[in-house]
Amino acid sequence: MNKKKNGQAIPPLSRRAKEEDIIKWTAAHDVFDRLDAGVAEIVDERQDLDALLEVALKQRNTAQLTMRIPPAMKAALGHLARERTTDVTTLARMWLAERLQQELKTRD
Repeated sequence: MNKKKNGQAIPPLSRRAKEEDIIKWTAAHDVFDRLDAGVAEIVDERQDLDALLEVALKQRNTAQLTMRIPPAMKAALGHLARERTTDVTTLARMWLAERLQQELKTRD
C-alpha cells in the first residue's frame, strides 16, 4: 500500500469498484494525497472521454443525477424550457451534453 504524508496508508481503488465505492474512496482520501501516494494520476489524454461522450449521447437516459440548485435558477430554467416547449430536465440534459462537448474540445 502507498503512504500519505501523515503516514496513513491509502489503498488503491479496485478496478471493479462500484459507483458508491468510488464515491466513498474519493471522499475519504484527498486528491493531492492520492497523487502524492501514487494511487492516482493526472491524465492529459482524453480520447477515452471523447469516445465515452460519443457513446453517451446515443444511450437511453437510465442513470440518475440529483443536484440542488437555487429556487430562482430552477424557475429560470423552467421558464426557458417552457419557451422551447420541452421539459426542464430535457433542457438541462441537452445543455450538460453541449457543455461536455465544449469542454472536451477546448482542452485539445
